[in-house]
Amino acid sequence: MMHFLEDQANLLPSSIKDLQARRHLRVSVGPILALGLLQLPVCMAYNLVMAITTDFQSTTYTTCNAFNIFPTTSAAAKSQHKVWALACWLEFPFLIASAWLQFRFYRRNLRRPVRSVGCLMAIIMAVSSSSVLLWGTFPQEDGDSLLHITIAVSLFVSCAIYMAGSFVCAKYYMSDRSGQLHEEFSLRLKSGLVFTYYVWVVVMWIFYFIHQKFCFPLAYSVFGMGEFISCECFFIYLCTAYFDFYHVYICYDQRLGFFLSEM
Repeated sequence: MMHFLEDQANLLPSSIKDLQARRHLRVSVGPILALGLLQLPVCMAYNLVMAITTDFQSTTYTTCNAFNIFPTTSAAAKSQHKVWALACWLEFPFLIASAWLQFRFYRRNLRRPVRSVGCLMAIIMAVSSSSVLLWGTFPQEDGDSLLHITIAVSLFVSCAIYMAGSFVCAKYYMSDRSGQLHEEFSLRLKSGLVFTYYVWVVVMWIFYFIHQKFCFPLAYSVFGMGEFISCECFFIYLCTAYFDFYHVYICYDQRLGFFLSEM
């Protein structure tokens, strides 16, 4: 691209348009992507507050009538299904765009031993994006329905694999270069989110088993808290794409049209 621009600058004008001032536009991808991906974590917090304040009894109900004070993320989304569906559909294009950018980034910047792993993580992110969209399309499904269980299992497995795999790729990428301050901050932030995610995933499933087996009071509340925190960690982790693509721009040139800058 740079060679083309240099050759073009050496050409003589062939029309009046060639003598006119050229228009350029550069828009950073990072802030747009981060704002787009921030919709779901904000919406989940909104759903939780609204579920507790306006629909507490139905969102904390358990089949064994155990004492419960914390709604699950699924129950809160079901209570605020219209808002949740809108947020999922609005975020879906940003999820796919992030997966596509990550695929390009990993393919160009990672060394061969981990390049295929990075590309696989981008594909898994696209799969998890589809699961999120299905969750937003069918938020009113009962918790014991086959569709809800399929979506939940698919989302949980893809998120767990993506969090681990993408963090390993980011760490490997940083080990090959002297990181700048914001890149080091990004890695520390991702590390904290990954650690918190897996701690609460383990806690969540332990208390889910306790609830299902013994129906102890507040066991389902701890499960719901773990589900909420782990989901928030995952979606905030996706927002760290701001640091990954801060240097990527959507460019416009009057003659060349729209194009993406180098990663």
